Amino acid sequence: MYLLPDPEPYLNEDLESNIRDAISSLLVPRDITSEVVIKYVRKALRLGVWRRLAPETKALLLVCRRLVRLVRSRTLAQILSDAFLRIELAGLRGRALFYGAIEFVRRSLGSLEEVPFNAKKVLCLGIAYLNNPPMLRLYG
Repeated sequence: MYLLPDPEPYLNEDLESNIRDAISSLLVPRDITSEVVIKYVRKALRLGVWRRLAPETKALLLVCRRLVRLVRSRTLAQILSDAFLRIELAGLRGRALFYGAIEFVRRSLGSLEEVPFNAKKVLCLGIAYLNNPPMLRLYG
């Protein structure tokens, strides 16, 4: 009987990046202000992600906390969104959405483009996946 997963990785990098793009619309806010940056810095400290962030990202987040207005630069907004997504994926809701999107596609319930429209179903699939014993989990 097959209980333990193979040591080979189950996700290729393309699929992982596509899933991150699909769930980023659910997790990351569109408008980035200083209040949003402060919220994510506190969340990163609370979840323990702060020490795993790159020094450049930490410095950028600390500088952007002092912003008075909305971030207008697309490049800065993209960099901050990537940092926010990394912080969100460290929490339970982010991990549940990530693994739920994998299960959603694997079970042929829909495509990656349909993930944002089926957020509740994806979240339920992810929580059910994370509630499995670790030895029965295939992806992590």
